[in-house]
Amino acid sequence: MLAEFNHIIAAFDCSDGSEKAVEWGARLKRSFPDATLTIVHVFKERVEQKSVGNPSGRGFANDGIYIDPTQTYPVNTTEQNSMNQGGDTHSVVKNSSSKAKNKAFSILDEFKTEGHFEILEGNPAESICSYAKRTNADIIIVGSSGKTGLKKLFLGSTSSTVANEAHCPVLIAK
Repeated sequence: MLAEFNHIIAAFDCSDGSEKAVEWGARLKRSFPDATLTIVHVFKERVEQKSVGNPSGRGFANDGIYIDPTQTYPVNTTEQNSMNQGGDTHSVVKNSSSKAKNKAFSILDEFKTEGHFEILEGNPAESICSYAKRTNADIIIVGSSGKTGLKKLFLGSTSSTVANEAHCPVLIAK
């Protein structure tokens, strides 16, 4: 007989492996309808400024050539305002928590399963293990990173660290 699951945690970072983790979490939740399914996402949102179009202001290079700041003219307020009005730069948000939440819930919708979404901060493996212990989770599901060889040696693997550090069983979804 399988153990009874009361709290299932699936780690999600928008990777293919983590999508599999959420799918496994949804399947387990359907098998144990009284269990709570929590999707955890470790916050690592990054905002990047990108040039759009062909900025013509002095001191800007759009072709990757370094321009020594001492050799450029300062941008005055009028030029700065005209640049912003022209929409020459945009902020691009990468690894957005809201994007991750929407994607996770779309996976749960496919499985017609309900779950909660929690945003954690810090080192992914430590944050996931700490949250699981604090909430008395029965199982943690993480995706396989796909790292092998030297990448795994130098960069580590969140899934293997979680498997080694967690207080409860860990399922690594592939």
